[in-house]
Amino acid sequence: MVPSESRALILRELDEQHEILSQAAAPLQAEGQRLRPSKAGTLWVGGCGDSLFAAQALTRHFRALGWDMRAASAAEMLWDADIRAGDSVIGISISGSTRRTVEAMGRASACGANTLAITLNPDSALSQAARATLVLPFRPISRAIPHGLDYHMTLLALAAVAGEVPVAQIGDLFSTRTAPLLAEARSLAGNLGDAPRFVFLGAGAALGSANYGAAKLHEAGGVAAWSFEAENFCHGAQFMLGPQDHVILYGAAGPGDRRTAALRAGLCRIAGSVSECGLSEDGMGPLVAAFGSALHAQTLCLAVAERLDLDVSSPARGSSAADVQRDWFGWTSGGTADPRS
Repeated sequence: MVPSESRALILRELDEQHEILSQAAAPLQAEGQRLRPSKAGTLWVGGCGDSLFAAQALTRHFRALGWDMRAASAAEMLWDADIRAGDSVIGISISGSTRRTVEAMGRASACGANTLAITLNPDSALSQAARATLVLPFRPISRAIPHGLDYHMTLLALAAVAGEVPVAQIGDLFSTRTAPLLAEARSLAGNLGDAPRFVFLGAGAALGSANYGAAKLHEAGGVAAWSFEAENFCHGAQFMLGPQDHVILYGAAGPGDRRTAALRAGLCRIAGSVSECGLSEDGMGPLVAAFGSALHAQTLCLAVAERLDLDVSSPARGSSAADVQRDWFGWTSGGTADPRS
């Protein structure tokens, strides 16, 4: 695959995900209602990578609907979380084969928790480790590129488990914002240097969106990008900023957004440029803010990849990073219920 072909797949996702998500909304809403856990105990939600970031981004949404929801990585749920009988655990993995998430689900089931897998594969190891499975009703356009459609589908599935999904509002966001956001991102990318760096900031649930944004640039071609909780960024990390850097501010319709927005004037003095999403839109709740920030990150990812002529299907760019990652993923924790062992 040549670089331009890999980037064309991201553009295809941006063009088609509105229709794909719209078609998936009704079946996900029905399945979410059928499989919805009890609110009696703590609800643990997460996985690895984007699966964790989606849970973080929707924390405020779940809590607004009455859930005692904790976003947690698969490693935290496996080794450190105080999961008890009567709690509920949602483990997310598009492939259903993410080793640590499978192990965490096995441990949660052994603890007596009510476990729910969210995956594309109903016959996967994750499904086998859980007591119930919500199968994502779509076919990915490509899993070789930074995941955009997969992430939005995960957000939609989690929203369906949490409660009623505002399908029309989310649909309007995609139909009206995709093209303008991509135009803005391309304009921004045109003014970047040859070795740009990116910092994503957010407070509360918006930290999940910030984490997702940085991850997309890592996956696009090893682009230097970091994510921070907005307030914590002020305690030393600002010293790394320079005129080559771009800072992105994300909101989640929460009180912490005011602090994130208040950083902008100072950031403009030390960074090359600053952009934002979800900080000032009236009436935007935390769910729509999460979708909007993810869409912003996806358009920025494509624009930066175009500007730097990156092959987004090969983020290692000739290094051994991909091989090392496979070695890391092969490690088994030991002493933990793993249905594949």
